[in-house]
Amino acid sequence: MQRGKVRSRSDLTEQPWIKPPPGMIKCNVDAASFNGNSIMGYDMCFRDSTSLFLLGKSDYFATSTTVLEVESLGLLEAIKVAISNDMQDVMFETDSKVLSDALHTTSTLANEFGDLVSHCRSLLVSRNDFVVSCVRRQANKVIAHSIARASLSTLAPIFFVMYRLLCTL
Repeated sequence: MQRGKVRSRSDLTEQPWIKPPPGMIKCNVDAASFNGNSIMGYDMCFRDSTSLFLLGKSDYFATSTTVLEVESLGLLEAIKVAISNDMQDVMFETDSKVLSDALHTTSTLANEFGDLVSHCRSLLVSRNDFVVSCVRRQANKVIAHSIARASLSTLAPIFFVMYRLLCTL
C-alpha cells in the first residue's frame, strides 16, 4: 500500500520574494517550456534593494534540450548581462537545486549541462561579488513566467530596462 506524501506547513505557505540587502542587486532567473516542450524560454529580472526593477531579458527558441539546460543558459546570460552592465554585488537566484549544487561543486559533467555550468563558473571565479543560490519556486516567480511568456510574442530576445532620471536643481 502506498501512502501519499505528507506536506509540511512550510510547503503550503507562499514563499515571498525577499529584497536584497542595501547596496546589492538581485537577479532571478527562470526557465519555462511551452508547446509540449518543443519551445523553451528563459528570463531574468534584476531588482535593487528597494525592489525597483532595473533590467530584464527574455528569450525563447525551438529546441529539444531540457529545462535544466535552458535554466543554465539563462543563468549564464544573466551573468553576462550583469558584467556587461558593470553591475556589482549581484545575488543570482534560481529555483533549480541541481544547477545551484552543480555550480558549488568541482566536478564537471561531460554533456551540454556540464559545459554551461563550466562556463558559468569561469565567469563567476573572477567575480567574488557575485553569488548564486537556490530559492523555492514561489520566491523566484518575481515576474518570471510573465517575462517568459512575453518572449513568445516576438522573434527576437526582449530586453526590459528601467531608466532612472537624475535631476539636479
